[in-house]
Parts: sequence; C-alpha cells; structure tokens
Amino acid sequence: MPFKAGDMLLVDYAIFVKETGELVDTTLESLARQHKKYEEGRVYGPELVIVGEGRFIKGFEEAVAGAEELNKKYEVEILPDKAYGERDPGKVKVFPARLFLKNNITPDVGKEVTVNNAVGRIIAVTGGRVTVDFNHPLAGKTLKAEFTVIKKLEDAEEKVRYLVKRRIKTLDVSALKTSLKDDGKVVEIELPKDYRLSENIQITKYLISRDILRWLGVNEVVFLERYESAEFRGGEAGESREETA
Repeated sequence: MPFKAGDMLLVDYAIFVKETGELVDTTLESLARQHKKYEEGRVYGPELVIVGEGRFIKGFEEAVAGAEELNKKYEVEILPDKAYGERDPGKVKVFPARLFLKNNITPDVGKEVTVNNAVGRIIAVTGGRVTVDFNHPLAGKTLKAEFTVIKKLEDAEEKVRYLVKRRIKTLDVSALKTSLKDDGKVVEIELPKDYRLSENIQITKYLISRDILRWLGVNEVVFLERYESAEFRGGEAGESREETA
C-alpha cells in the first residue's frame, strides 16, 4: 500500500520473545489460551492500530504501516531499540528491607513494587537488602511479531466504536450504540448498561472523548445514559421495608 499517518487499521497480531518463544500479547483468543496468557473477561479480536500514533512499540507500528496487502500474514523481528529498549544497569537499585516491611510489603522475589513513584520488580532479597529492577521486563529482548492487517477503517461510526473498544477491552463493539449528529460534528455514544457503574468509568470516558476529538476532528462527544422504569421496579418497596425494619 503502504499506509499513511493517521490511517486506522484493524490488526490481528501475536508478539513473542524471540529467544524463549514466550507470548507477550495477542488478539487471538485460541493462542492466548494455548500459551496460558488468556485474560478473563477480555473480548478478543482485531485491535485498532493508528499509524503514527505511538501507542504500540515503534518496530511493530513501522511494520504495520509498511504492510502492502490486507489479510496477508507478516512476520517481523523487532530489536530492543525499537521495542522496550536496552537494559540499563543504573535502573537496578538496592533498598533496605525495612523500607518495605514498614509499608506492610513482604519483599518476595518476582513481586512488583512501587518505590518513589517508580514501578519495578524485586529480583533478589539477601541480608536485609532488597534489589529492585526498574527496567521494563522486556528491556533488552528481541521480539518476534506476527500480524495481519484485517481492514482499513473508513466509516466514521466504525472508527468511533473501535476507539471506544480499545479503552474498554471487555466491550463487545456490537453492543455499543453510536451516532453522528450535526453533519458529523457531534458524536453520541451509549455504553451498555453494565458499564454505568464500572470502576474509573469517568476517566475512561474522558480518554475516549480525547481520542475521538483528536482522530476524527469532531467538535463534541456526548455520552448518553438511559434509565428505564423496569430497572427500579420493586426497588423502592424494598428500601421502604428496610427503613421500617
């Protein structure tokens, strides 16, 4: 083709650590189950990749942008400088064990911890000292990516649905209601009812709105919430009984 910056693509992919064959991430449910990486509740399927956005590692985005055919499987090797970088020995720090114990954290090898707002993994516990590695777990690793560009999105509503989906991985896009108003300048979104009380839903809505405003060039994003009388039948009576008990 190849694709240009800003193109929205649906991509199936699997990313492995080249040396060990460990699966890092995939959009394919069967492969996730095979490698014991299945995420409960996640709705698997092609994922949105926006060319030039920088949401994925550089080597993967470059490979996707350079794909010449839809529905053709590609395999690429991604060196550390275009993945998660080289390992930096300076990011391995030693702390006294009491620092963790006073915060009710048992320092165990492999545990993820946050120290001074930095996230790392404990790699050794010896003699009252705890060694924490603040490098990304995949730093220094060469990766292998297998991917297929399934579709280039052209329809504005379809773009909206997949911009929502990438922020809510448990969402089935077919259950999402969207519409464009005022000659496409206003986007209306109605999430399934199950998400109304989801944790951090307001932050998620903010991020979705920011993405849509950035990539679709609209003026406004509106989230609709619909409440029906059937949802509350019996609720008031139940509350009254509790109040009089």
